Amino acid sequence: MRMSFPRQVPGIPGQSDTHELFEDVVYAVADGFPLRYDHYRPRRATGPAPAVVFVHGGAWVHGDPSQAAGNALHFARRGIATISISYRLAPRHRFPAALDDVRRGLRHVRAHAAELGVDPDRIALMGLSAGAHLAMLAHVAAGLPALAPELPAELSDVAETIRAIVLHYGPYDLARRRPFPDGFDPIAELLGERLGDEAWVRLASPVHHAARASAPVLLVHGTADAVVSYRESERMHAALERAGKTGELLLLEGAPHAFQTDWRGEANRRANAATDAFLERHLLEAP
Repeated sequence: MRMSFPRQVPGIPGQSDTHELFEDVVYAVADGFPLRYDHYRPRRATGPAPAVVFVHGGAWVHGDPSQAAGNALHFARRGIATISISYRLAPRHRFPAALDDVRRGLRHVRAHAAELGVDPDRIALMGLSAGAHLAMLAHVAAGLPALAPELPAELSDVAETIRAIVLHYGPYDLARRRPFPDGFDPIAELLGERLGDEAWVRLASPVHHAARASAPVLLVHGTADAVVSYRESERMHAALERAGKTGELLLLEGAPHAFQTDWRGEANRRANAATDAFLERHLLEAP
């Protein structure tokens, strides 16, 4: 099913020697919100390709799958597919709607791996900013009854197993609210009337569930990030270490939030190199 949607990143090439792009494929509807994805198929892959399920940022209130463009084209040159998924946005849809949609998107990819041309045993999650929060929480939420997702029957028994997670400049402890200078408070938009419910805020914070992680985690954050403090990634990494989990932390000295906007800049080159090496070790190798 294909529909037309506004796109944050216009003019993404539909094909090249290394990729073919299928934009805004609608695969479900939740509360009247079309759930869709962009699928970047690597043209040089032989057989089912390893894949990254990408979760966009936007303070939980905006953004769309087109944010994946730079990373997805980069991955395609390495034979990796990208499925960049959408999710319901706050404040119309409060938490955990977005989390449910990320988990539904991941299960959809696994359930339809054959038609997407991807290997269901070689899937990674990647998230930017708010998407990093959702990706990490989607991974560690399994087994938490209070966060059991609302899913269609055909996906209820599909596993959410992944091989690796790549997280860029995400907030992982929602109790550490950091409203914008203009007063906009994205965490308040996400949580709504439950903002003051300490147990609910803790449940929504991946830093408190690090012991549930089973996949290696790469955290990347700029030290000059004025939107989400790099301390968030430091705390998430420390929580993973305390739990005996596999995690890596790359701090980019002087880099801002959303450093990918300067795609050829030093910060993004370092982030890409670290991501390539991480995925080489944890995703590209055969199970």
